[in-house]
Amino acid sequence: MFYKLFCAVLLIVCALCQPAAVQAKGITNYPALVNADYWLKQNQAGGQVLLNADGIKRYNSQIRETSSTVVDLQIYPDKISGDSLKTKIMNYQVLEDDLYLHGNKVSDNYKNILRTQTNIKAVPSSINVRYAVTVRRTPIRNLPTGEGLFYYAADHDFDALQETCLDPGEPVAVLHASANGYFYYVQSYNYSGWISKFNLGFTDKKTWLQYVAPKSFLVVTDADCTIKVGSEQLLYQQGARLPIIAEQSGVYTVEVPMRNANGALQKQKADVLKTNKAVHKGYLPYTSNNIVCSAFKFYGRVYGWGGLKNSVDCSALVLNAYRTVGIYLPRNSDEQEATAGTKTLLESLDRTQKMTAIKDLRPGACLYMDGHVVLYIGQINGDPYAIHALGSCFAEGKRQREMKVVVSDLNLQRSSGNTFLDEIYTAMEFL
Repeated sequence: MFYKLFCAVLLIVCALCQPAAVQAKGITNYPALVNADYWLKQNQAGGQVLLNADGIKRYNSQIRETSSTVVDLQIYPDKISGDSLKTKIMNYQVLEDDLYLHGNKVSDNYKNILRTQTNIKAVPSSINVRYAVTVRRTPIRNLPTGEGLFYYAADHDFDALQETCLDPGEPVAVLHASANGYFYYVQSYNYSGWISKFNLGFTDKKTWLQYVAPKSFLVVTDADCTIKVGSEQLLYQQGARLPIIAEQSGVYTVEVPMRNANGALQKQKADVLKTNKAVHKGYLPYTSNNIVCSAFKFYGRVYGWGGLKNSVDCSALVLNAYRTVGIYLPRNSDEQEATAGTKTLLESLDRTQKMTAIKDLRPGACLYMDGHVVLYIGQINGDPYAIHALGSCFAEGKRQREMKVVVSDLNLQRSSGNTFLDEIYTAMEFL
């Protein structure tokens, strides 16, 4: 009797020690598995520095050379061609679809107003670049309006005009103004689009370059960090940099950008305690573990299309994690997949071959499928697991709305009925 009882207890203990095999299929909420520490313990080489500062600098150059969207603002020209800018601005493809504003279908007249606001006729043959810095977290829009347009009347999450968000202190090249003067078309380091004029502070090029390449800075390593300046709370998301202008015992004094009444950049000071765990002086070392830890800072956060809701979508989760180590990726998943790095092509492989290929990846590598990217974190009983910002998945042909950052295996279904694993076509290590 005692032997049988002992065996039963032993089986229970073994089951508790390996809960993942039973409870972690699909999206898991098991406490151990949604904590970065579980995955770091499995990652024996996770503390190895993959690239030093010089290596990262060279790699960022390769990213710029292979990307159509990432630019080197340090050498951005003082003048650009008006015709090349017109090609970018006249991206009206989104207006060809049915769109909804406040639940009502948008009229052709409204769409024409948006086209007119791009002010194409005012673009000169040669453009003198102006220089500005974002003074708060701000959206970059596809067209010069802050109003959200949606593909479905009941949708309030996937704004068709929302491209991305920039943190406070982001330098941008200002290229053009909307017809009403309320929006500027800008180029950031990895995206171009329209920004509200009230979110920019104009400055001279010399000052601007200090934001492009600050010599000493804090990096936000938590999901976000809030700095209070006067009556305003400035939110900086993971990977954002805050220039350090002084350092004393226990305190960093950082420079915070503000905008005066005339639209000019006005510098303010703010103190950040050295005990603040949301920031780190300089970039984190580029290790597999640091990438995984950074991604997990967003676990459970709401899904934020294009950076809305002060959160992340799938590619921003990846971009932010890599910004913490000083690697600056393209904004969107298809552009990330196409940039420089160590690629493993998976599309032609069968399921078993894909599993084998993924097993050889470092945690922190990214797996790309059409319209989605997940960040690989390790395996459980041979099943690959990932952390990702998930809008929805499918079960038995029905959409399951998730809208948050989750941990899951790759057996989640897509609208096609295939699993994520079936549809992954590229694995990417950013090296």
